[in-house]
Amino acid sequence: VVEIDRHVRAEAVPLFIAQTSEAFRAGRHLAISDVAAMLVNAWTALKGRFGGPEVSRICLELNPFRKVAVCAEDCSVYTFSEKFEFAATHTLWNDKFSDQKNLDVFGKCANPLGHGHNYVVEVAVERPLEGQEFHIGQFEKAVNEAFIQSVDHKNLNAQVPEFAELNPTVENIARVAWRRLEGRFSGAVLSSVTVWENDKTYCTFRG
Repeated sequence: VVEIDRHVRAEAVPLFIAQTSEAFRAGRHLAISDVAAMLVNAWTALKGRFGGPEVSRICLELNPFRKVAVCAEDCSVYTFSEKFEFAATHTLWNDKFSDQKNLDVFGKCANPLGHGHNYVVEVAVERPLEGQEFHIGQFEKAVNEAFIQSVDHKNLNAQVPEFAELNPTVENIARVAWRRLEGRFSGAVLSSVTVWENDKTYCTFRG
């Protein structure tokens, strides 16, 4: 870990400082693709610095909710992800099960009257490094309109059509989110959807 820290600070960090400073002095906005290109340059700078092990992924957290990542030195594609929040109630209960079986299957969430969560959804898309610029505003609008608005402050079992017959477990919520979001992003391909219902329980769906 000390060796990783040393090489990243010596080889990669100066690249980010130099390129962001140059853009700032020129009054130029850094687009997401510019950030991805800097990650590719950092990858090249770190190549062979760790003896046998090689870099497998470089990620930059733009803020606590947004990330940009590349997964190859000569990467022509980068991944952008953002986290969204919604609050909802759901009921994890199967009337065909006994009370004990419901408890065995759903644990403390087994309540026939339901319970609530403050969910976090992370949506990741892949985009080419070259070509049309990525607009975060359009991305957020697509996620909100296709998924978040339909589940936020809702009773998932009663108000979301997909869950009329399907238990809204965290796994099924991730799958429904994928189905609603797939094909919604111009110039980008949906890569994954991760849903957290608390800090410990989450599911990632990749289609």
